[in-house]
Amino acid sequence: MDLVTVILFLVLYYIRPQEWSSAFSAIHFVQIVLLVAISTLFTRSRSLGLADLFQTPHDWMIFGFWLWLVMSAPSPWSAFKDYLNLYIFYIVVVQTLYSVPRMILFVGWWTYLVVFISLLALASQWGIDPLGSADLTQGPMQGRLSLNLSIFNNPNALGHSAVPAIPMLFFYCIWRRPIISRLLGTALLSIPIYCIYLTQSKGSFLSGGVTIVATALFGRPKTFQIIVIVAVLMFGSSAVYMLPRMNEIAKSKTDPAIQGRVAAFKHGYNVLTITKTGVGKGNWFTSFFAAHHYYKAAHSTYVMIGGELGYPGLFFLCGVFFCCLRTLVTARTDTSDEERLRRMLFVLVVSYMVSSWMVNFEYRPTFFMFAGATAALHRHLHGILREPEKAEEESEIPLPVWRAAMLPRPAAGGGLPSVYVATSDLLTESQESLGEPAPSPAFSSRIEGGWNRIGWFDIAMTSLMVWALVKFWAYIMMRM
Repeated sequence: MDLVTVILFLVLYYIRPQEWSSAFSAIHFVQIVLLVAISTLFTRSRSLGLADLFQTPHDWMIFGFWLWLVMSAPSPWSAFKDYLNLYIFYIVVVQTLYSVPRMILFVGWWTYLVVFISLLALASQWGIDPLGSADLTQGPMQGRLSLNLSIFNNPNALGHSAVPAIPMLFFYCIWRRPIISRLLGTALLSIPIYCIYLTQSKGSFLSGGVTIVATALFGRPKTFQIIVIVAVLMFGSSAVYMLPRMNEIAKSKTDPAIQGRVAAFKHGYNVLTITKTGVGKGNWFTSFFAAHHYYKAAHSTYVMIGGELGYPGLFFLCGVFFCCLRTLVTARTDTSDEERLRRMLFVLVVSYMVSSWMVNFEYRPTFFMFAGATAALHRHLHGILREPEKAEEESEIPLPVWRAAMLPRPAAGGGLPSVYVATSDLLTESQESLGEPAPSPAFSSRIEGGWNRIGWFDIAMTSLMVWALVKFWAYIMMRM
């Protein structure tokens, strides 16, 4: 049941049924799902303990980010009530995704849901428009594709949300998959690509390009990486300028939309420089209006967090990014599914980091979800596993045919398999189907150096990330 609640939260986040009809608006779907999710953690065979909350560096960084978010607010108690659900869901994701099949299922649903919202936006242009998105696209958005849901109701939000679906579809459906799956994945790729194209979002094009190149280089030989980087430097800019509206970048000094973003960047930078600790959660618009006498969104996750949460907020934000990247970059995988998972999580982290320069993704559940999934993978690779709750295991959520064939088998004598038996059986089957050797049954840390504590190196690297972020922030303002 715990896995069902995690998948259901993803569905509610992307589909947002409360916004489809007024009949659903009074139903607190998310709160209900969270309550059920919490209850499952305390009713399964091994109940959740305090020590389970802080077992990886990711746990500490996420907790620090959330705690500072609450403490920096004008009313900490109100902020605590408003944002407790984000931290709880991080805990639920970490504790629920205790095996590779569960993690694969989670990122698979994530991928298909992004494809679905892309298809829903495209369908509005073909006469299938239950949300009235066509009026939004042709009206206020001046022909740029949008989806009439609160988090996708402008072209930039929709485009940046669709970006990770492209490489995720490749890794989930095409990379080391059977031919039927490859054909399906190839067909589905056209949906997010066309969706992003119709948004005409300059930021989405840039984010998509950087994300695809980064994931193409991830884990590849150095020679291949050098060849790709040289090719991108030589031909990348020419290809990008062929896309809709990209020529406007060359006129940034006179473009009102870009200059509006520059004004927001300058305000956030000034607040960060003067206050160091920011103006507090929820005070961005008040602060901007007091200085400029009109309201303006930050148009950047980093600008918003830097303005509201200051250097401590940026430190914990970059700390989460660093911990995720260190796990994913230094991990040693033994199976195709582990490697698939590593690459898909890398896509989510990188696309979020890049898009955050151009859109407001701060305080979104997606940040806590990919951090939680990466922390869960870190636990798995470090040998920190939890005991399964009950016999239904992975079968709680429908699986594709090729995944259903890989479910854990019962232990001899009809008993339930342990975590290790279930996992090792599945990994063995997965490897045999690909002609690869099965991994050793002995669990040991497969994170380089056995890293599982925040040390001085981590603090130094995170501080360096914050310094580089602020320097790049200043560079953007000067160039734009």
